[in-house]
Amino acid sequence: MTDATGHMDRPGASPASSSLYVSGIPLNVYINYNPQSGRVEIVKPMPAGTPDELINDFPDAASARAWANEEFTSGRLPAAV
Repeated sequence: MTDATGHMDRPGASPASSSLYVSGIPLNVYINYNPQSGRVEIVKPMPAGTPDELINDFPDAASARAWANEEFTSGRLPAAV
């Protein structure tokens, strides 16, 4: 999270951007609608002063959530610590 207050910093990030969960387990990413690209993003929050890391983007939220579910169940996307 790049800003000094620790808020999400991707274009369009807002309180509507939310953490992702798979089977009730929180992941270390959030989902964001980027109005500049018109795409739904999976984003890894970073410490203050470092830009949040775009992991992947999708045409819609359903595709983003399906991808996150697959990545988590295959062990490629970690749970939040």
